[in-house]
Amino acid sequence: MTNSPLGLLVAQLKAYPARDQNCSMERLIEVWNGFRQLAPKNGDEITPALMAGLLLYDDKLSAALLQEAERAQLAALVNAALERFQDQTHHKLGKTLAAAIKESL
Repeated sequence: MTNSPLGLLVAQLKAYPARDQNCSMERLIEVWNGFRQLAPKNGDEITPALMAGLLLYDDKLSAALLQEAERAQLAALVNAALERFQDQTHHKLGKTLAAAIKESL
């Protein structure tokens, strides 16, 4: 059956990179709420995660600490992560189709 059109579609949907990821808007909000509680002025350590957020948030800070090529790399990584997050949280139709087709085979 894997050579049938439906079998090939199921294989393609299974290979979709976001199919088994556990990322959701709820998870994003949970992480954001934890991130917002960081308070360097109260003694919290300035971690790489905090620095990345600040560099992305403030162009002047990123220009002071990173070279142009480094800023471009950081932006490319963040844009890729955002695109994958959007794929994982907005493309549930593929999972539903794959499950329905698999059951019908």
